[in-house]
Amino acid sequence: MMIQDIAPHRFDNHYDPAARPSPESVVLHFLGKRLLCRVRSGELAFPTAAELGEGEDTYLFRLDDTAFFLRSGDGELAAEGCSYEDIALFRTARPQEYAFAAVTAYHLASWYAEARFCGKCGARAVHDAAERMMKCPECGHMAFPKIMPSVIVAVTHGDRLLLTKYANRPGASRFALVAGFTEIGETAEQTVAREVMEEVGLKVKNIRYYKSQPWGISAGGLLLGYWCEVDGADEIHLDRMELAEGAWVSRDELKRVYEDRGVSLTNEMIVRFINEEM
Repeated sequence: MMIQDIAPHRFDNHYDPAARPSPESVVLHFLGKRLLCRVRSGELAFPTAAELGEGEDTYLFRLDDTAFFLRSGDGELAAEGCSYEDIALFRTARPQEYAFAAVTAYHLASWYAEARFCGKCGARAVHDAAERMMKCPECGHMAFPKIMPSVIVAVTHGDRLLLTKYANRPGASRFALVAGFTEIGETAEQTVAREVMEEVGLKVKNIRYYKSQPWGISAGGLLLGYWCEVDGADEIHLDRMELAEGAWVSRDELKRVYEDRGVSLTNEMIVRFINEEM
């Protein structure tokens, strides 16, 4: 189950520029990659408008019947029992619907921080009165939330799966798949072939789309999962700037050592490979 799979809870991303916080509304405040929240015995909770008082708030979305808002400002806020926690926490935090809300809010908070000024003329941008968009009052330039497509690639060779470890990322797992952002003028399938060649020096064939996932942790990511097979030689040639490790791992070995980590597209694809459900 991936992070966005929150049924029976309902996520409603329709923009409501007229919305104002009620006392029970959730108000989120980020300082960089840290979010003001409560974490007690692994359970996540957020401060309300009543707890944080008045401020400059932007409507984000609704989760079930609760409205979520983003509080502006670069200074620390205080609420009883709350602390600023790194966004990486929400890979494992419960309940899952709150973790999904947190990373989606981070996506929007990052975009709002980047869109404060017009990218065309440099004037101060303003919120549009009808849709989620920052508009320049001087030149009319319109900026919409940034979404960056990237691929997650499960490369197989018989009963073996190619697993990698990112370079220069402290604490990175050895159970990553090949991944990368789509470049200008590319199809997602072309991205798959290019990224596999660049990162591990392999040609691939039978490229097949699997599933997508919004990934707010990367502040705008939309992950597109693909399966493919090695085409020809299977010797790995690592791009050491991107990867620290790369290896073919058998299904039997994965059954013994892999721990289901939930929420991510990468995890789901590895589990499906282990269970021969590709």
